[in-house]
Amino acid sequence: MDLVKSQKIVKVLGIIDIIVAVLCLIAALGMLGIGGLGAVSGAEPSDELAIGIAAFLLGGIVMLVSGIVGLVEGIFSLRAAKDASKAKPLWVISLIALVLSALSLITSFKEGGQEIFSAVISLLVDGGIFYLANNIKKQA
Repeated sequence: MDLVKSQKIVKVLGIIDIIVAVLCLIAALGMLGIGGLGAVSGAEPSDELAIGIAAFLLGGIVMLVSGIVGLVEGIFSLRAAKDASKAKPLWVISLIALVLSALSLITSFKEGGQEIFSAVISLLVDGGIFYLANNIKKQA
């Protein structure tokens, strides 16, 4: 694939990545807020309440990290789309995102349900960005 085509595709994927990352960050802040409110609510402590609070806080932290990685990957994608010499940072962050997406897919198989579909899509997008970043880096 030629350099110009790779840069155009990585730009589109970068914009999509930024949009999804912002939505993920908003959801993460909501989950952290709900978990935090549950922790300070003054309700009678019980095992179910503690498990629910921990699930919201842990899920919020995981979504926050995922959103930050996605946002950085999207920004680096746009940088590499403009200037091919800036593809190495994109290659590094896309490799990290690819590993995180693979771990997400593995854990979603354990849980089942709708998470498997979103994990597969995330893995495909991150794999595509990694492939394109590698292609741009080689041709720069």
